[in-house]
Amino acid sequence: MTETLFGVPLIFWGVLCLGVAVAYYFIWPQPGPKRLAPRTRREHFILRYFHSLVWVLLALGCFLGAAGYGALGWWVAALGIPVYVVFLFHVVHDRNKEEAARAAQRQGAGARDAGMPQ
Repeated sequence: MTETLFGVPLIFWGVLCLGVAVAYYFIWPQPGPKRLAPRTRREHFILRYFHSLVWVLLALGCFLGAAGYGALGWWVAALGIPVYVVFLFHVVHDRNKEEAARAAQRQGAGARDAGMPQ
């Protein structure tokens, strides 16, 4: 019996997930050249690799499910959920940190323009 998801074999889903993982390895939230708030090594690592890791876990879960290890495959794929939550938290935190740095820069520039002490 071939394991499927929505009528499509899990092997196909696994290959698709690997393709997405490779794409996100090259497409990731890179810091812009005019960035004000630097990223820590931890933030950089999470933002660089965790999104791809989620897709690799999903692919591995599909391959395990297709090989007849459905329960194990489900748990491996489910590991992608907390990894994705950590990734999303850091994306939002990174954007908020950068927006705060830009707001502080604008506030400082406004005080200088008005001749007020900082």
